[in-house]
Amino acid sequence: MTKALLWAIGIVAALLVGSYWWAGKDLKVMDAEARADAPGAFLQATDGQLHYQARGPEDGNVIVMVHGFSTPAFIFEQNASALVDAGFRVVQYDHFGRGWSDRPEGPYDEDFYDQELMDLLDGLGLIEPVGMVGLSMGGPIVMAFAGRHPERVSRVFLFVPAGLDVKGDGGLGAALLKVPVVGDWIWQVFGRGILLGDPQYDESALSPENRLQGDVTRQMDYRGYGKALLSTLRNFPMSNRQMLFSAVAQKTDTPVMAVFGDEDQTVGISSAAELVALVPGSDVRIIEGGAHGLNYQRHEEVNPLLIDWFTRVVPD
Repeated sequence: MTKALLWAIGIVAALLVGSYWWAGKDLKVMDAEARADAPGAFLQATDGQLHYQARGPEDGNVIVMVHGFSTPAFIFEQNASALVDAGFRVVQYDHFGRGWSDRPEGPYDEDFYDQELMDLLDGLGLIEPVGMVGLSMGGPIVMAFAGRHPERVSRVFLFVPAGLDVKGDGGLGAALLKVPVVGDWIWQVFGRGILLGDPQYDESALSPENRLQGDVTRQMDYRGYGKALLSTLRNFPMSNRQMLFSAVAQKTDTPVMAVFGDEDQTVGISSAAELVALVPGSDVRIIEGGAHGLNYQRHEEVNPLLIDWFTRVVPD
């Protein structure tokens, strides 16, 4: 190996290390000072401080809302407000690594998210069964939890649930991100751009009331957000989780409803038919023209379905 080649390798390595450092040099720490701006409250969970908001009458039937991969709990704002107005007690929380919650080290796997949700229920004294809403990645989290702890869940509502047919989940880009070192560098340097390049975040054509009711980029300014997402990609499969869905049908009597959009560029519409086959008796609806953000972009259409689902049979 010639000296020129060694120099070239050294320069490339230095550039890669330097770009990795540069991409993260301005990230802030999610500490008590940062959390002072957070709405709601915090509870001490197994893996750190978990941010949540509880709204609605204290004697109302409780619904816990579980968000997806990258956007924190405010993604449910339009839905939560409608449920509160309908008399429900609504709990929203930020997954660890997102929003105002702590950013513990991984792995962010099924056990991790199960413990997070159990800590939330126990920390809030929610021992009786509660309704659960799962959005996108929150879908398989809720279904896994319902299958493991059916005594804690009264019924389930799923918005565009991941876990079955997720587009791009098995592609080259996803595979590269799962490679140690290589994936870490790609995600550190390009992750923010990849996330914000999602068409869902282009809200220029939407009226203000149909947009996200929060700044999705603010959480990205704190250390640990990118690592939490990357650990999730590596440890929490988004596709081919059929057993999570079938287990709820076979081992529990938990009622399940799901809403899909036929123009969703993230969750394939084939997931709707697959869910019906896996969970016989489930109530599955398809919103024509609905995209992955239909829970807030089309809230005027889906909120009545959401409210009706949790009103049909009120848990004792």
